[in-house]
Amino acid sequence: MASLLVDVSPLRDDRTFRNLFVARTILLFGVGIVAVTVPLEVYARTGSTPVVGLVTAIESIAFVAGYLGGGVLADRIDRWLLVRVTWIISGSTFAGLAVNAAWIGSTPLTAALVAANGLSGATCITAMLAVTPSIVDRSKLHAVGALNTVSLRLGAVIAPAVGGIVFALASAAWNYAAGALAALLTWVLLMVAPPPGQGRAAPAEPAHPGAAPAPEPAGTGDTGPAGDGAGDTGPAPAESPLRALRTGARFAVREPVVLGVMVAGLVGMFGGGSFVLVPAFVEARFGGSSTVVGLMYSALAAGVVLGSLGSGWVRRSPRPGRLLLVLMVACYACYALAGAAPTVALVLAALVAAGATNAIEEVLRYTLLQLRTPDALLGRVNSLFAAQAMTGAAIGAVVAGFVGALVGDGDALWFYNTVTGLLAAVTGLLLGPLRRVTRASIEEER
Repeated sequence: MASLLVDVSPLRDDRTFRNLFVARTILLFGVGIVAVTVPLEVYARTGSTPVVGLVTAIESIAFVAGYLGGGVLADRIDRWLLVRVTWIISGSTFAGLAVNAAWIGSTPLTAALVAANGLSGATCITAMLAVTPSIVDRSKLHAVGALNTVSLRLGAVIAPAVGGIVFALASAAWNYAAGALAALLTWVLLMVAPPPGQGRAAPAEPAHPGAAPAPEPAGTGDTGPAGDGAGDTGPAPAESPLRALRTGARFAVREPVVLGVMVAGLVGMFGGGSFVLVPAFVEARFGGSSTVVGLMYSALAAGVVLGSLGSGWVRRSPRPGRLLLVLMVACYACYALAGAAPTVALVLAALVAAGATNAIEEVLRYTLLQLRTPDALLGRVNSLFAAQAMTGAAIGAVVAGFVGALVGDGDALWFYNTVTGLLAAVTGLLLGPLRRVTRASIEEER
């Protein structure tokens, strides 16, 4: 039974990872509180939905920019330093939002602080992801991926609920002040020095024997790990941020397994469009009960947590890429079953299964991405994946909305996920290198 459950030994055995994990979890909770508090605060102050939408859009753009820019920075400078600096900036924005909410009441200032919070928070998250493989044994990355998924999903469920309750009982300032206090307390954990040599990007290397080397940064004369640039910690200083991003993107396109994970991730994120369909689906099938809507979202989140906690068996999969692709199709099948189920109980059961399946997908995507990417490119590749995930979810939401308008509210959920499931199956057939990658080959490369 223990072999089936998530391995918590990285938390138990490594103080550095434990501190980083706690800090990341608190940061994600802070992001969740901001996500729910800002729209409530801005609407209460202005009464304008367009203004709320504008501020929310600014926050989203800031997060994408933070992911992409953070990836470049994480491959150029000491990653622990980047984590600490961006964390203190993020905590300062919480304090600024609290002061603004309590005494100033300026919506433009709220937008500016939210943008700063998104930039610093996304950069910090990217740096945390990039530094993790240097502090945890690579054989434990499956466990790290599962633990990260648990913290992410719990934050996505608990933080908005807590933020909404506190806003209703007190005010937005209390939410922001709690975020600032948590950031201050967590700063102590992040100040614990990592072991020597950890947190610095290494020179780029081929991700596995026979793979194309990482693209040569501009201004260098050697594509190997040594040469004129030996001993550097990332891209050459002359390389511009856009060129650095292009270097990471070129690697992702040229490394077959990483490309497969990216493509599969994009297709998998279309499942996020199902959330758009839930309120209308419940209205058409179950009388519009807000309780049923809440239960559906909770069932999916509960499935993700259960799937993450029970993902210990994944590390023994002989073909992790093939398993990822099969689970992607299975997840859409569960969503489709939820859309076709005649009772609420069956809908919820299907959503729990969908959430559990999706959690294991996330563990596999995270692990394959970390194992197949050279250390010097981990920041950029992780940032590209995060930005791509946000893009895929946004596209899925738009497409799902059109599907709902075309086929009707009662049938949109199963129809949308049947089509996307077929798309996932075709994608799996086309991604031969990802299907064929084996656990043995990954262990040999390590």
